[in-house]
Amino acid sequence: MSTAVVTNAAAPARKRAAFRPGEFRIIPSFEANAWMVAFAQSIPGKVTLLSCFGILLWYATNLHYPNPRWKLQIPFLILMTALPQYRRALLSISAVFWTFAIWGPWAEHPAPVQAAIVFVIAAILFRSAGRFRNSILARRPVATLLTGFTLLVMTASYLPHGALHYAIWTFLPVAGAYLWFIAYSLIDVRSKNADPFMRQAGTYQPFWGSTNTPFVKGAAYLRRIEAKSSEQLAIAQLKGMKLLLWSVALDLFLTYAYMPLVHGYLNVPYYDFVFHLSVQRAHFPCYQAWTSLISDFFEKMIELAILGHRIVAICRMAGFAALRNTYKPLTSKSIAEFWNRYYFYFKELLVDCFFYPTFMRYFKRSGRWRLFAATFAAAGFGNAFFHFFRDLNYIEQLGFWKALVGFQSYLFYTIVLATGIGISQIRERKSAAAGWLRRELGPLVCVCGFFCILRVFDYTYVRYPLSESFRFLAHLLGLIS
Repeated sequence: MSTAVVTNAAAPARKRAAFRPGEFRIIPSFEANAWMVAFAQSIPGKVTLLSCFGILLWYATNLHYPNPRWKLQIPFLILMTALPQYRRALLSISAVFWTFAIWGPWAEHPAPVQAAIVFVIAAILFRSAGRFRNSILARRPVATLLTGFTLLVMTASYLPHGALHYAIWTFLPVAGAYLWFIAYSLIDVRSKNADPFMRQAGTYQPFWGSTNTPFVKGAAYLRRIEAKSSEQLAIAQLKGMKLLLWSVALDLFLTYAYMPLVHGYLNVPYYDFVFHLSVQRAHFPCYQAWTSLISDFFEKMIELAILGHRIVAICRMAGFAALRNTYKPLTSKSIAEFWNRYYFYFKELLVDCFFYPTFMRYFKRSGRWRLFAATFAAAGFGNAFFHFFRDLNYIEQLGFWKALVGFQSYLFYTIVLATGIGISQIRERKSAAAGWLRRELGPLVCVCGFFCILRVFDYTYVRYPLSESFRFLAHLLGLIS
């Protein structure tokens, strides 16, 4: 059974289209213009491109509130452009500086010592997995890492308040921020051309930015997408410039057009507010539930695209031809395809850490069930595991088991999501000869409708009982007012 739908739908391979001056584009395809590619390889071109990118990056990072991290990003982009042969070494050096930017003086709660301890532990795990090839760490690296982290969190949740409790719960959020980066390193240990640990460390919360989800994955992926020539570097940087322009354009659209129109002129209430009304048993009409939910669906999509475009743009400017994080999700024809296109690097994390291990080891004679089980392991179990241990503050406050009970709404969300993706993958596609309504509009409405309604159960930062999510769903369906 092919797994291509799981791994490749987010950004299908495309040939570079010829640049046509008369063809309208909001942002031109700079990389398709031979003259611009040649100019970007020259010293004046590099200076021009870096200057324009730096100004735009400064504007983008300070658009809503002052953010000094561009002061670190721009110098390293200059160094990586001027010294491409030392790109990976510079990436590792930048990771050290970036660590202090995240956990140091610029952070709200500085924790550079804890970050240093995480790097030491990661180095020990990486070297142990490489040296002891028959150990369970080497054979099941991700499972061993996640089991160890789970046991540590469970133990910490039962510690009495005191110095040890404070020390561990100061360490755990920092360790959680690097958990999935370390997982990618351990996966890479068995590769024939695996990078040494110092290069692996360059991918831990890299200087171009990331969430707990490793953006542009780990060292193995960087080796594949790194520019090997001056022309490849120029194309990657031109694509990075274009993507940063898209990020700024979307940010301006969201801030000065979409939000004032939807929440100002049309007076659509925010989704969190309407959900809170439902929790408080307050009256509100059915159409307010729908308009708030639909507007929130598009807002979250645009916000994710802004964040992902900005991070990937800096990565491309550093010389790595990374795929976009969000790539035309509204063109999706199925639930599985939308999930691929909406948050590509989170999907890739779940595929690499949960889908492939399950698919390669279990249900080998079960045909479609094998694909469905692997999908459920990734979109269901892996998805729930990631979000449960991402928000460690709930576990510290409530205790492990109470926090797990409070996670019931999102657990239901992952079950429905995994089931929908699994069915979407194994069902037969309709003929491409179908009319426009069945081929384009129908799938768009069905897919967006599925994820809109499922958003009712997608609460992770505020924990409501599952019954409250069903109550809001009843508001949507007009069963209660």
